[in-house]
Formats: sequence, C-alpha cells, structure tokens
Amino acid sequence: MSPAVTHVRNTIMDDLLDEAAASAWAPLSPMERSVLLAAARGAEDKQIAATLGCSISTVRTLWQRVYQKTGLTSRRKLIALLWAEAVRRSGGVVF
Repeated sequence: MSPAVTHVRNTIMDDLLDEAAASAWAPLSPMERSVLLAAARGAEDKQIAATLGCSISTVRTLWQRVYQKTGLTSRRKLIALLWAEAVRRSGGVVF
C-alpha cells in the first residue's frame, strides 16, 4: 500500500475513533479520551506518555479514571467497544 493511501486510511480511522469516543463516552475528559484513543491505535502506556508529554504514572491514573467513568475494568473491552461504535457510526455491522 502506498504511503498516501496508508495516510488517508489512518486519517479516516482516526476520525471514526474520535467521533465514537466523543459520543460513546462523553463524560471522559480530553486527556482520558486521548489515552483511550491512543490505546485503540495500538500505543502502549510508555508511548502514550511520550505522546501526551506526561509520565507513565499519569497515564495509569488516567486509565483508572476511564475505568471508573465507563464502569469497565478491561482495556481490551474498552477498545473493542470503541471500535464497535466506530464501525456502527460508519454504517458497518458489528456481530
């Protein structure tokens, strides 16, 4: 796949994830949403911390807040639900 096509695909995926996160988890703060979105894109805590310019401890605290606000305790479940919402919003079907 060409770099241009990859860039367009990633941009579309990012937009879908952003919209899904904003609607599905409105009570999340922008930083909490950023942590969730970065994880959905495949980043680990160390990478998230570097991207956000904060410590790994801060990222872990943000995860605890995300868990508390969503009522979920699994990062995998959160990410799966986020992707499912993004697919639904794009007109896809989730099984």
